[in-house]
Amino acid sequence: MAWEFERVAGPFRATEGPIWTGDAVRFTEIKENQVLEYDPGTGETCVYIDSTAGAVGLHEGRDGELYACEAEGHRIAALTPGESASVVVDEFEGTPLNGPNDLEIDHDGDIWFTDPDDKDRGLLGHTSVFRAERVDADASDGWRLVRLTDEMDRPNGILLSPDESRLYVAECTYGPDQETDLRAYPIRDDGSLGPREILHDFGDHRGIDGMTLTESGDIVACAGWEKGGPGPSIYVFSPEGEVLERHPFPENRPTNCTLGGPDCSTLYVADMTGSLYAAETDRSAYVRF
Repeated sequence: MAWEFERVAGPFRATEGPIWTGDAVRFTEIKENQVLEYDPGTGETCVYIDSTAGAVGLHEGRDGELYACEAEGHRIAALTPGESASVVVDEFEGTPLNGPNDLEIDHDGDIWFTDPDDKDRGLLGHTSVFRAERVDADASDGWRLVRLTDEMDRPNGILLSPDESRLYVAECTYGPDQETDLRAYPIRDDGSLGPREILHDFGDHRGIDGMTLTESGDIVACAGWEKGGPGPSIYVFSPEGEVLERHPFPENRPTNCTLGGPDCSTLYVADMTGSLYAAETDRSAYVRF
């Protein structure tokens, strides 16, 4: 089935982090530091949150909260319209985070996220994948931060497998002699990560920025660019890394995607040219909770 992409919102300046809320798509305008909301019923887009500390990736939690990677604020925070952000974590061992980019939330409500150093804003001295574990829901400092790996140069998109036995992470450096790949880590019983497995190597082309999971456990990923390779694309990977499908995308650099709509089979894609696109697919979203 060919996926026909249609612009449904924008163009704005640069968009990221779309999520499906059940009746709308929320996504970030990373140049304007806003969260926008697109209503497919009316076709209208409005400002959901007017000011963020550089929100990029979004995720709805088990508690219904809207969690964001706020890169300029060096933090993960819960966002509510008209209220101050509630900080989840903003430092590791006393040093501010670099600039969180993308996140995943597991069955327990713990937040797994990537912390690259895109603008040399970081002080940590490493780019890492972390897990924020909730230890006390009633305490203001009720989260504990665990570093899972610091072996990546620019960790970006992140997903958990449906059974939460594997962690998928995109290594999104690109250029000669740099690693650009989709990798998987087994999750041990104690929550630590086992040795990585490279599922797909993009060579010196632009790899995966963001990705989402289907009901069957396949990975739908935004990758590619105008400078070379197969071009801007939406890939579908099997859990083993086999390329099941590749769909050309009409803008230069797709950033992230989510499945939504009445039957969770409409793919919404954000991109660096500032639009939100939609395409009907033959895939359905995996719903964790």
